[in-house]
Amino acid sequence: MLKFLQLADVHLGAAPTFLGDLAQDRALDYLDAFERAIDYAIEPSNGINFALIVGDFFDVANPSQNVIRFTANQLKRLAQARIPLIVTPGNHDGIGAPESIYRNSSINSLMKVIRSPQVEHFDTMVINGEVVHFYGMAWDVQSKPPFDVFHKREEDGYHIAMIHGTLKGGLFTEGHSREVPLDLDNLAKSGMDYIALGHLHKFQKKDAGKTPVVYPGTLESRRFSPGEDGEKYLVVVTLDQPQSAIINQFKWNNKSLISEKLDLDQELFETESELSEMIQSKYGSKNTLLKLTLTGSPPFVIDVDALITRLSGDFYWMDIVDNTSAFDSVLAETWSREETIRGLYVRKLKQRLDAAESIDEKQKYQLALKLATQAFQKSSQKK
Repeated sequence: MLKFLQLADVHLGAAPTFLGDLAQDRALDYLDAFERAIDYAIEPSNGINFALIVGDFFDVANPSQNVIRFTANQLKRLAQARIPLIVTPGNHDGIGAPESIYRNSSINSLMKVIRSPQVEHFDTMVINGEVVHFYGMAWDVQSKPPFDVFHKREEDGYHIAMIHGTLKGGLFTEGHSREVPLDLDNLAKSGMDYIALGHLHKFQKKDAGKTPVVYPGTLESRRFSPGEDGEKYLVVVTLDQPQSAIINQFKWNNKSLISEKLDLDQELFETESELSEMIQSKYGSKNTLLKLTLTGSPPFVIDVDALITRLSGDFYWMDIVDNTSAFDSVLAETWSREETIRGLYVRKLKQRLDAAESIDEKQKYQLALKLATQAFQKSSQKK
């Protein structure tokens, strides 16, 4: 029997720039998630025999010295526990870069790095009394398709492949490079007992014939893109016979990304305060990064800056995108019927919107009305 950790897309050193002043604080979450994974691996009661990292171990090919020192310390702990680590470089930490981390001897001596630009047999090891054959490739400019046409050696033991690529039919492929395309039908012919994938950031399990094909996803989400939201897992795999895997997932992320759209035509909010209370009650958490897109035509015009200021203390980070229509709001419609300067202004803007010939021009008039309405509302509140 074999029991191992399957990691991928750890992205050590990442500091998401969209977070501004919080970027460096968020960078610590990726280090912490990896350190806790090492804690799990070396705990004797968990019975881990080896670990895999299938691409994008690091966020860049040449991480900082602080990240290198941190990584070396964690890998020393694995080595002391006699747990082998097998790593394949991904597109973020490509092996071909002149200053690639995989040319660093202090790191390389603590892990086995797959260096071939094509999928091939990498190493054979005896682990926990079992013969294990490893196959894989390093993401590199020299890599050429096909990447899913390879076969196991005709030797006894377990056969495990590691590829950082994009599976045809996989979920959440948007926003990910497709330079290493993979097809389940081809993978099924490989004869592997297990195929460990990386690159897509959400846990996914497929079957290539009888062969399990698994993306573990990230330990901590990195950005707002498809598949990054929600819970992330530490994936522990048990192989107790060829082409049979027991896969356990342990919730691992400390912080969660939530990306939602809220249609204010479907919600009965009369004021911005009511909207604020709902956002806080439904999504509020110090461990949540929220990106909320508002649509529809509410009976009030949203002051995004004021709304974010009011709610920011309830979230780790938040952003609100206002795609509501001010022209279709009850408030704007009421004002347009007034015989006042305000009414005249709204009517003129409506006329220009109707005559607009481009999306950019329409958006300009929408913004003009939103800003003017906010100013009118503030002026009324002072009276």
